[in-house]
Amino acid sequence: MKFWQKTYLCVLMVFLIAFDIGAYALLQKSYQLNEQMDMSRGVSEYESIDNSLSYILQVFSSSTGSTAYGAVISGFADNYFAEGILMEVYEGERLVFSNAYQFEGTREELQGEQRETVYRKLDGKLWIFVGGSMEFNGLKLVISRSSAYLQDYYDNLISYFITLSVVISVVLSSVLILLLFRLTAPIRNLNKGVRDIAAGAYHQRVKVSGSDEIAELARDFNKMVDAVSTNIETMQKANEDKETFINSLTHELKTPITAIKGYSQFLNYANSTEEDRRMAVDYIHEHVARLDLLSGKLMELLYLKNEEITLQSVEVEALFAYVEQMEQHALQAKQIKLVKECQAERIYGDPVLLQTLFMNLVENSIKASPDGSTIHLKSSFRDPHVVIEVTDYGKGIPDKDIEKITEAFYVVDKSRSKELGGIGLGLSICSQIARLHHAPIHIESKEHEYTKVSVLFTASLQLEH
Repeated sequence: MKFWQKTYLCVLMVFLIAFDIGAYALLQKSYQLNEQMDMSRGVSEYESIDNSLSYILQVFSSSTGSTAYGAVISGFADNYFAEGILMEVYEGERLVFSNAYQFEGTREELQGEQRETVYRKLDGKLWIFVGGSMEFNGLKLVISRSSAYLQDYYDNLISYFITLSVVISVVLSSVLILLLFRLTAPIRNLNKGVRDIAAGAYHQRVKVSGSDEIAELARDFNKMVDAVSTNIETMQKANEDKETFINSLTHELKTPITAIKGYSQFLNYANSTEEDRRMAVDYIHEHVARLDLLSGKLMELLYLKNEEITLQSVEVEALFAYVEQMEQHALQAKQIKLVKECQAERIYGDPVLLQTLFMNLVENSIKASPDGSTIHLKSSFRDPHVVIEVTDYGKGIPDKDIEKITEAFYVVDKSRSKELGGIGLGLSICSQIARLHHAPIHIESKEHEYTKVSVLFTASLQLEH
């Protein structure tokens, strides 16, 4: 059973029970008031008849000395019979006069000296009996009349009560269904949203209106879906990156391994000259060096993903000098001039990782620069950052590749990557090192003109240390 149905039944039952109990109590109270009025009327009638009849009998007895009261009472009773009032007169246990119904059973109105009022049903009709001792000579008088109107009144009340209860039930049922259907509409929308999202429609959101608890629940549900959707997208992106990484690694490993296998077979089985064997050994050595480079870069990448660093003071000028010294051979080979400019004197970080970061950036600039060109290595203040820039004037990076350039194994010019000695891990390692230093990397480039890589170290973070 659904929530709105349970609510409908519970509210309807509670209301109807409360209404029926209240209405029935009012009905009983109304009947009791009418019954009391009827009894008061009966007592008044009894007292009037008692006074009149006692006086007549007193006069009759005094004037005649006779105790034959039957004829006198009969004439007196005829006057009231026309009004529907019947009379019984007893002398002790003896019935002196009666024009009323005679029936067997206990007659409470004849017991004792006190006046008693009793209701009885005779032939299905309600009658009132009022009895007690008369003022004359200890006689007992009982008057009775029909109280059918009281019974009819009660029956009408019951009929009206049943009719009203049915009408109220129908009206209340209709109003409750409409009201609950409207009030539970947000819950149905929320339920539909849950089913849609469970089916994979993570773009769906529940419509929110109002500020009640259900609206708050819908807003919290949307926030939960946003978080779940973000996590799923992150996981999907991670899986895609992992698949791309594995595919690229497989490709990078396959090429040198195939070459080494081929040249080793050539050395074992081919009838070749000394010059051919030397050439084969050189190729094998070249591809072994490539594998060695690849394994080293992969180890660095894995190390950086799990490492936490301690920041230390690093002199920028000494850092630039070390990078120049380590890249001196590559710079001289292409007759490239490295121009250093130190406006910011120090940064805080891991010295070894910072050396690796800027050596990789300078290596990339050397590979991209033509012979005889210039590379600028500069530190400066750019509030709120300390910025270190590596700028070359080489072939540049296409706009479509800038966002992907820091991904593992991604190379801009695949046709020249082997020629330049690149395996697409340098900038990925740079990105990991920068992340550990909470320093974003910004790449600005224009094809065939320049490339500027900026690492932004937060100045406030530097000052804290």
